Amino acid sequence: FAFVAIGGVIVGALVAAGWIFLAKRFQDRMLVMLITILLCWAAYIAGEAVHVSGVIATVTAGLAMGWYQHEILSADVRLRANSAWFIMVFVLEALVFILIGFSLRGAIERIGGIEAMPLSWVIVIAAVVMTVIVARFVWIFASEAVLGIAGKAGLDRARPLGWRQATVLSWTGMRGVVTLAVPLTLPVDMPGRDLMLICAFAVIFVTVVAQGSSLGMLIRAVRPVDTDPPAKMAMPAAEAAMARARLAVIERLAYDENGTLIHPLMLEEHRKRMNFMERYEADAGATMDGMRSHLDVLLQAIAAGRAELLRIHRAGLIEDEVLHELERDLDVEELGMTLQLGEPA
Repeated sequence: FAFVAIGGVIVGALVAAGWIFLAKRFQDRMLVMLITILLCWAAYIAGEAVHVSGVIATVTAGLAMGWYQHEILSADVRLRANSAWFIMVFVLEALVFILIGFSLRGAIERIGGIEAMPLSWVIVIAAVVMTVIVARFVWIFASEAVLGIAGKAGLDRARPLGWRQATVLSWTGMRGVVTLAVPLTLPVDMPGRDLMLICAFAVIFVTVVAQGSSLGMLIRAVRPVDTDPPAKMAMPAAEAAMARARLAVIERLAYDENGTLIHPLMLEEHRKRMNFMERYEADAGATMDGMRSHLDVLLQAIAAGRAELLRIHRAGLIEDEVLHELERDLDVEELGMTLQLGEPA
């Protein structure tokens, strides 16, 4: 087991290193998106090829990509790849649950139906489900004890959640795709494979349906309280810090070598933005109330521009390429305003 697990981590790290190497050097954004989307399959196939855990290899590669993608991927690639990935995840998750149904049906048919399931299997399945649930509680509360001891020893960052939060966190151990992936990767003729598949389905069903549907009741019963101290910097302060960094660069580059101002409009725009960010940092709520009406007007103006663009295109005054380029500009502008309003993209 140690060899399979550690080997999966090593393979995943190597595949991620290859992705980093290629993503830094590819200039074509479609190629970068392609290798980013295919990273999970590459890690899994590589892990299975050398007889280590493909699941662990995939998780390791995903963690590495999540850490380094902020520095490697351009904004264009990240936005496009995220949109494509969300659609793929939705489709693949639907297919996985279809696969669960087919796999479970095949396993039950091979044993002669549910009524023919041996009592020993029922006991094993129930024991597996209970073990998974109890193990989650043991792990969370043991971690709480370790954090409590570390906090008393003087480690400031070791802050226990408290029994209320720990109870909710213990109950939210829903299982899904990964639980099923492990037994499905076993050889078809392996003894006990059908029992493992049925156990995996039982774990998924109980944790997702039973625990998931009762989570709200549990939260209302234990009433968890967030005891963590707030972050040192809230989002308004972070945005103001970003605006200061941007303004510093603009103020340096707005003048030529002789000290002559060559970008006055850009400098004025960023100074106004900095003034707005300072007000936003001081009173985010009041500032955003005024900002929402401002953005609503701009969104109506964009809608009017879009209607005019469609009118002149349908009148035959512009070509399709012009329509697509101008519509893309409107889409990007509208998306930015929608995100500022806090609405889903």
